Amino acid sequence: MQRERIEALIDDLAAGFLMLDGDAIDIPAAGKLLNAMEELITEAEKRDMKPMAGAAGELKSLLEDIVLERIGPAEGTERFTRGVSDMQAMVRGDAVAEDVDEAANRDGVQMDVSEVSATSPTNEETVAEEDGTGIEDGEQDFEIQDESLMRDFITESLEYIGEIEINILNLEQNPDDKECINAVFRPFHSIKGVSSFLDLTEIRDIAHELETLLDRARNSEISVDSQIIDIVLEGADTLKVMIGSLNEVLEGERSRPLYPDLTELREKMAGVDSGEEDGYEKESVKKLGKILIDDGVISEDILEETLQKKSGEKRRIGETLIGEGKATPKHVLSALRKQSKQVMETSTVRVDVKKLDDFVDMIGELVITQTMIKQNLVRLDSADRKLMSDLAQLSSITSELQRTSTSLRMVPIRQTFQRMARLVRDLAKDAGKDVIVAMEGEETEIDRNMVEEIYNPLVHMVRNAVDHGLEKGEERTSKGKPERGTVKLSAYHKGGSIVIEISDDGRGLNVEGIFRKAVERGLVSETDDMGEQDIFKLIFMPGFSTAEKVTDVSGRGVGMDVVKQAVEKLRGKIEMRSAKGEGSTFAAFFPLTMAIIDGMMVRVGNEKYIIPATAIRRLIRPTREHYTNVAGKGEMLDVMGELLPLLRLYDIFSVEPLYRDPWDALVVVVDAGGRSKCILVDEVLEKGEVVIKSLGGNFGGLKGISGGAILGDGNVGLILDPEGLFELEETTAV
Repeated sequence: MQRERIEALIDDLAAGFLMLDGDAIDIPAAGKLLNAMEELITEAEKRDMKPMAGAAGELKSLLEDIVLERIGPAEGTERFTRGVSDMQAMVRGDAVAEDVDEAANRDGVQMDVSEVSATSPTNEETVAEEDGTGIEDGEQDFEIQDESLMRDFITESLEYIGEIEINILNLEQNPDDKECINAVFRPFHSIKGVSSFLDLTEIRDIAHELETLLDRARNSEISVDSQIIDIVLEGADTLKVMIGSLNEVLEGERSRPLYPDLTELREKMAGVDSGEEDGYEKESVKKLGKILIDDGVISEDILEETLQKKSGEKRRIGETLIGEGKATPKHVLSALRKQSKQVMETSTVRVDVKKLDDFVDMIGELVITQTMIKQNLVRLDSADRKLMSDLAQLSSITSELQRTSTSLRMVPIRQTFQRMARLVRDLAKDAGKDVIVAMEGEETEIDRNMVEEIYNPLVHMVRNAVDHGLEKGEERTSKGKPERGTVKLSAYHKGGSIVIEISDDGRGLNVEGIFRKAVERGLVSETDDMGEQDIFKLIFMPGFSTAEKVTDVSGRGVGMDVVKQAVEKLRGKIEMRSAKGEGSTFAAFFPLTMAIIDGMMVRVGNEKYIIPATAIRRLIRPTREHYTNVAGKGEMLDVMGELLPLLRLYDIFSVEPLYRDPWDALVVVVDAGGRSKCILVDEVLEKGEVVIKSLGGNFGGLKGISGGAILGDGNVGLILDPEGLFELEETTAV
């Protein structure tokens, strides 16, 4: 009986498609045909005929394209006829479901069933049974038809998986949000489509099965819970491994892809229980009706009236509106298209990273050259006024070009945050803790070159927050806290830096415990008078750990020292805030870009130095009364009632200065590492952006120096690292 009903529906499709004559389309007939296809999809899904439902869905999409004139009627007629014929063959037992589905995906709707035997197992199944490895491609020859297409597929698919990981975590927090489900569904659908085109059947199949699972959630047949989230994440990880194996083939590391055993994942998907079946239609009705209202096709009164009439009927809202003449099939089809594609597409072009970096570097060279020309002309007494005006215009254009080129390397930090959120989820699950991730400032942009560099330090800080910071549920409730802990990821701009904060509402840093461990390890003495911030900094020392036992996550004393090194490598710094029993916050400050720095150029003797503008508090010209020498602390200057240490730059770098007395020179008040000092300089030259250049391997590790910049006169100016400079001066003084 089931087969007869499906066969009758397909025959109705074949008869109904006579409305396409190759030149014109009968719109009302197209609407009826659309309703017939929706009924076929519903019947196929009820009978668990997934390939049939998928093929009917492809035909439905094709019809929409024909009606909306995205595909010519003649071409559409041929493809639709082939699709209907192949479905007729399928339902009559002339092909196995899986192979029909493969053929349907290969050409949108075309299903060449003649290539497949209904009784013989596929090569993949035979090989899997023989070797028991679960490697589905076995000994088959693997041939890459188009290397360029394959590379694009790998790149785009990994991006899709990144989107899945981002949106699945949003879905976990909003399990009833249909938009979140659709956002996870679409990338799987895209991977399935392209992998089918490239004949990557294993990847296509698993993507299709995950897509089907999400479609059930989308149709309210199942509820999104932790089980569904786990399965989708495991599926995304599996696809990542499979696609990575393809990349190894492209790179010549293996002759054919090595895929993992998918049996367990498929069993998990098959074991998902079904829920209420009619919930989706109610949700779909509302959404489709709202789109028609927004398009001005119907009013809210008409929608409400139609819903009341439709109550208890099986007809869909689109069919009802068309039948009563309140909407045309074209309007309904257009609304359906909007319903399935509610994410605006942005026109983009893929550019090789090396080319982009070279472009930005060349812009930097242009800025340097333009500055050199300007300074050379300034020295000429007879410089032409028109030439100087043209040069000023060139300078303006160059600056704008530099800002634009720099922005090309900026990417939102959202994806990095989402990777952290996935990590928190996995760590919390392993530790038996209930943790929610809150995010703020995901749109904040950061230099693309820094993304991977900051990943590892963020991982270590997140691990500490989950493992050390947050308590387990029973401990939290005993303290009057919510059972669920929170890890918050924040990003924002402050001055010329981007600040990334990782905070938790856990125990807070144990000042006494940290100090005790440091004493035990001989890092400090019990008699040392240390402030809270100084004790906090002890956790960044190599090998330091307060963990009572070694776990998979922490306890080996490797982590926070790596964080400090990685942050300093990026010319950044870390600040900490903590309150016992309330939680901790680690704030990492990074420069906005690794290519350019906004700084103030100063002169000491014949040498020029650049102090980062973000570190400068103020400039002062002190008087004799401001200067004092404090026993045990050395030279100090009174800056608005605050005594600050005086740092003589010429002593550190062995330079002969123009002035030695502070009241004859200038002082730059600089903040770094939670401290402030006064840097003595002869002259302040100018403030502006400079292009950072590496000093090379022999000079890259110099303390107090973060790089160099080619100045307008062609000489090199050293870019100072204030915190390193403070430490260098203190070491030298000792």
